[in-house]
Amino acid sequence: MKQSARICLISTLALLAACASTPSPQAVEALQQVRDEYAASRFGAVVRTVATSDALATAPTPMRVEALKLQAFSYCVTNYRQLCEDSFARILQLQPSFQLAPNEAGHPQWGPAFQAAQASQIR
Repeated sequence: MKQSARICLISTLALLAACASTPSPQAVEALQQVRDEYAASRFGAVVRTVATSDALATAPTPMRVEALKLQAFSYCVTNYRQLCEDSFARILQLQPSFQLAPNEAGHPQWGPAFQAAQASQIR
């Protein structure tokens, strides 16, 4: 009996892990909307969509990280430095090993904001 209970528990945990890593169609659509808004320089829309999307809030970590990164970039280019830094801090809470790509890290607005968020995580 104990063996079958363990197998059931392991199967349940594997099923839950699979569900957590598969994005919902709504999350995929919301992330694409964020990408499109960012590409069209609609930075306020990016910020609002990321902040209000339940689908993105419950999406797998890689999708949440991408959405938050675009939100951070949007805050930076609209001169909301502290909110930019806060978005990067949220990313680092989700994925402590997160790094900007080399071309992103050198950006004069979000490069320093990301470095400040990293420094605040170490404290």
